[in-house]
Amino acid sequence: MIGSIISNFWVALGTFTIYFLIMFQKPETPFNILLGSFISAIFGFVITFLLRYLIGYILYTPEEIALEADSEENDKPHPHDELQPTVQQKSSSTKAIEDPEEIAKVVKTMMNS
Repeated sequence: MIGSIISNFWVALGTFTIYFLIMFQKPETPFNILLGSFISAIFGFVITFLLRYLIGYILYTPEEIALEADSEENDKPHPHDELQPTVQQKSSSTKAIEDPEEIAKVVKTMMNS
């Protein structure tokens, strides 16, 4: 959900105040003015809650859907895939480099040349 419950209370306070000030100018009894103000405040609170939920639902993108979209893009063959080494070739070359003796030999040959 977007925002917090404080925003709901602010909207409720605003709707209460606006309704109260508008109805205060009309010849109504104070009880009717206050009752209507409280009803409008509750209405504003609920509407804000629903709007916050709706915005949160619209902006929510679950990780599973995002991961599925990424995997679908990766599954499609690219024309330059033939030029790139496969995962198995990459892993075998990294295993050879992980051996410290092999690394030392490579460094020595590089320094000698």
